[in-house]
Amino acid sequence: VIVDEVYFSNESTSRINKKLITDRLRIQLNRAALGRMVFVARHLSKMVEDERSMKRDGVVDGGTIRKTQATAGADYRLGGTITSLDARASDGTVSRYHQIAFEMIDLEYGTIVWANMYEFKKMAAEDAVYR
Repeated sequence: VIVDEVYFSNESTSRINKKLITDRLRIQLNRAALGRMVFVARHLSKMVEDERSMKRDGVVDGGTIRKTQATAGADYRLGGTITSLDARASDGTVSRYHQIAFEMIDLEYGTIVWANMYEFKKMAAEDAVYR
């Protein structure tokens, strides 16, 4: 499973750090999986390729893990969209409703194998909160 910010889009009116969300998800899912799922560190692929290259070139020893022909591929990838809806009430309060839609995609068939939605709302007396 790949969980990173690459296929997460922020279509909301808020500045939201997508990496913060996906990092937290990946870590919590990895903990909850208790080894039953493998998470591919695609976000660190440059680091992996650099080390593999140094091993193959003889710059460093082979380490203690076996050599493989290629790095791990993934069966699934998590993607999602962050959207929002802003409203201003007649009393001057401003509210912003956020929705985060998650979808787990089968990378062989292109089908959605899991989806869920999370939402939250922020309210303030002045628009200054959102600056």
